[in-house]
Amino acid sequence: MSLYRFVRFFGLPFVRIFWPTKFINKENMDKCEGAVVICNHYSKLDGIIMAKIFKKELHVLIKKEAFAESKFSNWFLRKCGGIPISRGDADLSAIKGVLRVLKNNKKILIFPEGTRNKTGTDEIQEFKDGVSMFSLKTKTPIIPIILYKCPKICKKNYAYIGEPFELTEYYDRKDREVYTEATEKIFNEMKATQEKCYEYVAGLKGKKKK
Repeated sequence: MSLYRFVRFFGLPFVRIFWPTKFINKENMDKCEGAVVICNHYSKLDGIIMAKIFKKELHVLIKKEAFAESKFSNWFLRKCGGIPISRGDADLSAIKGVLRVLKNNKKILIFPEGTRNKTGTDEIQEFKDGVSMFSLKTKTPIIPIILYKCPKICKKNYAYIGEPFELTEYYDRKDREVYTEATEKIFNEMKATQEKCYEYVAGLKGKKKK
């Protein structure tokens, strides 16, 4: 993680200038040590922007294709905490990597939609069951984050960090439907966080008009 901290130290000022993002409720990140941090997904920049709230290390699931671009990208992404995952497959290596991070009581960033939102709308796409599986297997809390809009160069954006929550009502269940039901709860919590984000930004705009 020393490489990550080095890159973050020198790269974060550029991120703040070109993709300024205000994080709301940053204190929610400190309410638990280990956590599955989830965020809606607009662009390749989303993970870079999240580095602002991951100070010492950033573990994140990244599609395997990004690692395959070159030997350097493979080395660099792994050294900075990236875990490669094959989309659409039961990637045992990725699953073990995520569980290892959570069992060490650390945080991992996951984009539960599984791919970027290319629809041009703010609708949250259907979630994959991975987040619920990781949380249930390790009894780890989840921290939802909503990016207000797609990051654009030199355009101010907002990231609303919701309250951590747990899937305690599902911990003792062993049936196959548990992941589907838990994923639905995660999705609803994300939608509720999105509404709070919109309310916050609408309040700011209202103050400016006055």
